[in-house]
Amino acid sequence: MRTALDLGDRAPILPVHSQRRGLPSMRFIHAADIHLGYQQYGSRERFDDFSRAYLAICDQAIQRHVSFMILAGDLFEKRTVDPLAMRVAIEGLARLREAGIPVLAVEGNHERAHYRDQYSWVDFLDALGYVRLLNPRFDEGRMILDPHGGAGGAFVDLPGGVRVYGIKYYGAATGKVFRLFVDALERTDSTGVQYTVLTAHAGLEGQLPKYPGTLTTDDLGLLRGKVDYVALGHIHKPCAIDGWIHNPGSPETCTMDEVAWPERGYFVVDVNPGGDPVHQAVLTPVSRRPFHRMYLEVDGYGSPQAVYDAVAGLIAKHDAIVGRKDRPVIELILGGVLPFNRFDLDLEHIESMCEAAWRPLVTRVRNLSQPTDLAVDVDMEASRPELEHQIVRELLERDARFRPASEQWADVVLNVKRLTLDGAPPEMVIDALRQGRDELLGMKGAEA
Repeated sequence: MRTALDLGDRAPILPVHSQRRGLPSMRFIHAADIHLGYQQYGSRERFDDFSRAYLAICDQAIQRHVSFMILAGDLFEKRTVDPLAMRVAIEGLARLREAGIPVLAVEGNHERAHYRDQYSWVDFLDALGYVRLLNPRFDEGRMILDPHGGAGGAFVDLPGGVRVYGIKYYGAATGKVFRLFVDALERTDSTGVQYTVLTAHAGLEGQLPKYPGTLTTDDLGLLRGKVDYVALGHIHKPCAIDGWIHNPGSPETCTMDEVAWPERGYFVVDVNPGGDPVHQAVLTPVSRRPFHRMYLEVDGYGSPQAVYDAVAGLIAKHDAIVGRKDRPVIELILGGVLPFNRFDLDLEHIESMCEAAWRPLVTRVRNLSQPTDLAVDVDMEASRPELEHQIVRELLERDARFRPASEQWADVVLNVKRLTLDGAPPEMVIDALRQGRDELLGMKGAEA
């Protein structure tokens, strides 16, 4: 239960009753999933990037003279907020409050209080008057929509007959909560309300596969005619559906997968009284650190050096795109079937090649290549020594470097095994291995 505090000079939000035709022109910003405090990849510079994106949105709200700003959840990266992240949050909110711009927020899954605490850092910001944190209350299974006051509330009324409702993150119960909201909306007095916004930290089903806390189109369809603008957060992929449902996505890049959605940021929404449509929402990007993901299929590269040469070619191909400014984040994924032992591939060397080319802030090389099929087709009627030789030979054939002389390499391997089992001195085992290697490499040179 939130504690009511003395809010001092906090400016009240007064209900205004007017006709739809009297709805004034107005503008608001809808942002979500800012994730302040995220020190991505352990980099302090990434912490600063998320802070800069947030402060840029706050400054845009002031420069664009918006009537209010919506934060649709996950202002913070985690429920235990870094003190510097809280300082950044308050700095932006203080600028907005000084400009007379109210901030209407809902609680996201990243910042929600532990069930034992029941009080989050977003509650703290609400108690200090920096945001109006919105969420309905429940009484014996029924949802109650109260106006926001000293102890919270489900909605605020703004000048011009605008009402904004909010619903926090409810996870698997999201659909049920929305159906309760529709019922509660029908019981709530809306006299004088001419334009209605619902903000919720909930995704839309189908935007991303197997994503929790989502709504179906049937859930949202129940709100048609009751809500003019649906302001969602939670899923970092932006969307705008039917000029009605909106999700701006994450202004900064929280995972490498998000590079597939270059247009992310915040919505600037202009409400046009008497217009058709009644509002225009424009997705506005925020300046972000560049992220680049590249793929290299390793099939056909028979040695580590061949892979390194292919990486050099990939770097040359992408050099003009990546450039050497802004210290990007680079991810190189190696895929396909690697025709030699994956442990012979020096990933640190590949990272150093990328770093020498682009001076990135972060370089990640991920070896997702698969080894060749380990199943061996053997003759079950063969003797044990024959089976052993066949298995070793076929395994060696999986590595392109040993394939041309796999029979001879199998003899070397089995000879080393025999010496080891017979208790031969290590020097003898090493000499046998070295002699076999030199003979085979000499044979290979003679063939060439």
